[in-house]
Amino acid sequence: MQHSFAHASLVVCNRHLKDNVIRQLDAVMGSRCTLRKAVVVRLFGDDGVATCTDVIAFDDAVDRFRRETSAEADPDIKQYIENRIIVLLRQNTAAGKAGWTNNNSESINHVLKQVVQWRSQKLPEPVSKLRTLVDAQFIEADRAMCGRGDYSLVPSHAKFRLTVDAWKVMSSKQRSKAANACFRFLTVPCATSSDSTTPGAGKKPQQRKCKRTAKTLTTQSTQSVGLGAQCE
Repeated sequence: MQHSFAHASLVVCNRHLKDNVIRQLDAVMGSRCTLRKAVVVRLFGDDGVATCTDVIAFDDAVDRFRRETSAEADPDIKQYIENRIIVLLRQNTAAGKAGWTNNNSESINHVLKQVVQWRSQKLPEPVSKLRTLVDAQFIEADRAMCGRGDYSLVPSHAKFRLTVDAWKVMSSKQRSKAANACFRFLTVPCATSSDSTTPGAGKKPQQRKCKRTAKTLTTQSTQSVGLGAQCE
């Protein structure tokens, strides 16, 4: 993966890392060891190392973990945590994916296996089945907007809720527009200015650039011509 995607940030599943640590600790210390429980809590608890959302807080949490917990651990366990677990957790944090799990990936993988009944497929048969599965997901998303089906909108998207009667009278284009407004990811600003404001906050929606400078005229008694940047 690193060879093919040299500039990508690779992340690992937090749940699997925790399971690996528990398995190693149980093999060396036993499942009832007090230190074993402390190590797991310090690394993966509610306030553990894995919950840090930036590298500064992460490094500070790791220092506390080393002073208060790992100092008493078995040398092999200490080396495993330092050289493997902490390195991978820090990569997750640096990539902005602290606490990430591949639960969603494994879930849809199971769904795909169910669709093909765990049998090898030849093209284009699996492509057709994947298309059918994706179409079904879009239908479920539309049903959620109307308050029907197995899913519901999260509170932050409640404003996109539609009644069934309103959905019935909408055209295909209107339905597509409503779905895009609800489910399309918004662009997140990648930086802020020194005074904590967002760059380009004064731009209109979808604006990408300004027009070239244009003349503007005043209505004062002595008319003057000024130059101003007129933005779309």
